[in-house]
Amino acid sequence: MKKKLCLLAIVLFSALSVFGLKTRPASAAAVMKITPVANAITIKPGDVQNYQFTLENSGVSAFKFKLYTAPYNVTNEDYDADFSNETGYNQIMRWITFQDDSGSFVNSPTFSLEPGEKRTIIYRVTVPSDIPEGGQYCTIFAESLPDSESGTGAVSVGLGSISRVSLILLGHGQGETKDISEITDFSLTGMFSSHNIDAMAKVKNSGNTDFLAEYTLSVDSIFGTPLYSSADNFVILPQSERKFTTSWGDAPLFGVFRVKFSVAALEETREETHIVFILPAFMIIIALLLLTSIVVWTIILIRKRKERSSRLVV
Repeated sequence: MKKKLCLLAIVLFSALSVFGLKTRPASAAAVMKITPVANAITIKPGDVQNYQFTLENSGVSAFKFKLYTAPYNVTNEDYDADFSNETGYNQIMRWITFQDDSGSFVNSPTFSLEPGEKRTIIYRVTVPSDIPEGGQYCTIFAESLPDSESGTGAVSVGLGSISRVSLILLGHGQGETKDISEITDFSLTGMFSSHNIDAMAKVKNSGNTDFLAEYTLSVDSIFGTPLYSSADNFVILPQSERKFTTSWGDAPLFGVFRVKFSVAALEETREETHIVFILPAFMIIIALLLLTSIVVWTIILIRKRKERSSRLVV
């Protein structure tokens, strides 16, 4: 009986091999890299321009992938991306086509990549003659295909995973633009801290095109010696508010520092400079208790002096 079962298993395995069944471990997944990850372009009504990006297969297996576009939105002040909801600011996704292997420009072509291979993707933006004013934003995705969708006739056994990379396209129109920025929140660590030096700001864009907001956090010793500096910029999309934070996370346990935090968004700038004492929490408590004791003792002395003065007058 066992011999018959073994023979049946061998026959089944051979038959499945003939018909293209391929086994693949769960860890075998497409690994893609995309360069660049963002592209800012100028869009003019009726204009047609070609652009390009590069995809690289940095894995060990060949795979097929498809290209397509999706809206680019954000959902909250932390700028969580939303690739599903369409607005007037992401119509550019409909104006993009990709050049396939025949040289034609199509909506969603399929390509293949061998291990270590790089492929240049050419995409075309065909701008209508009548477009909304302001910015236009979308995402270009390159997504690997499971074997069952790749056209090889093979069926994948086991748990495979999909690889997806993206390029953010930022289109800047030449029509009337409204640049309206506001720094709605701003904070910097106060006089005492038990650990890090933290800074936070929120910038609101009420206009119809994106702009860059910039921040700088610098920390010097009390004698003016530079100790830490951090600077960066962020894109603020129209009709959105973005929060960004920065921190000197490797600050020492003890010290007195001069801290400066500045934020600039279009014509608006906000800046603060603090003297910050970094002390362990128990030392801050002790310092507050001592300060409270000194204040109370001073009040008592003042009252006693007033009482003595009033007695002498009498």
